[in-house]
Amino acid sequence: MNRILLEQMLKKMKELLKDGKNIGNLKIGALYALGNQLEAVFYFIGHELGSKLANDNVADNIVDGLRDISEQYHVGDFNLVEDNLPQAITFTLKNAQSSRYMDPPADKTNVPSGICSFEAGMYAGYVEKITGKHVFAQQLESVINGDEADKFMLVFSQD
Repeated sequence: MNRILLEQMLKKMKELLKDGKNIGNLKIGALYALGNQLEAVFYFIGHELGSKLANDNVADNIVDGLRDISEQYHVGDFNLVEDNLPQAITFTLKNAQSSRYMDPPADKTNVPSGICSFEAGMYAGYVEKITGKHVFAQQLESVINGDEADKFMLVFSQD
């Protein structure tokens, strides 16, 4: 992996998100080129960026921090569903950065999962950095550019 190129990408993504600009086109182009393998790549990139955002965003608690970075970096509209700390947090994200500019498929029941792997990784990286615990994030429900919201779960390591 070219770490210098990754750092440049992360810097550009941070600037675009901070300004409320689209990063979705980057993902769409890469999806065509790499297919499903890209989910892992974008999770990793999101994770790296999330850990960097933790350096700039200190909150009183995890949920406030997630809400703050969602708003500050225009990632989407964060809404807590369930707080089961220290095991897990479930939340929704409406108008997620990765999917808000995509056209929905004709069959809305056939939305591919993992569209928001970038966001999942970003939240996991942020929480890992502020808690010092290993965290895995998974997108439970996917929507594209609709009135519904993507649903995520952050699961905390119990070791």
